Amino acid sequence: MPITYRDDLKALPCDQLIRLFTEAGWHDEKNSQWDFVFNAPFIHSTLVVSAWNGDRLVGCVRVLSDTIVRSVIYDLVVEKAYRKQGIATHLLKCCKSKYPGSEWLLQTEERIVPFYEKQGFTRFSEPVMYTVSPTMTGKIE
Repeated sequence: MPITYRDDLKALPCDQLIRLFTEAGWHDEKNSQWDFVFNAPFIHSTLVVSAWNGDRLVGCVRVLSDTIVRSVIYDLVVEKAYRKQGIATHLLKCCKSKYPGSEWLLQTEERIVPFYEKQGFTRFSEPVMYTVSPTMTGKIE
């Protein structure tokens, strides 16, 4: 069955997202209290592009964007059995085609940098700052 792509569905099935994130090593049982709203970040994103084999979610990406100047890519993931088939590349192309004038940013692991360099990304030379979300540490005040 050919892979189909959708950009009209943000409420991806939680169980399928959890499966993808767990396989990628991005989800573990200690954060399982959030599983029932696992798709909330996707629902609240500017853009979600998903890849499907029938009714099976095999890849996805989400974007936060002002749609004009700056867009940030989050959570690009493809199921292991479907990797090396151009799915991640196609997901990125779909995103970039939605906001063609936008600057694109993302954070990734060192081992994945070569993939993004092939997609036209370069390392950012400026300092990047962050603070940990209290919802992820379980310390909401």
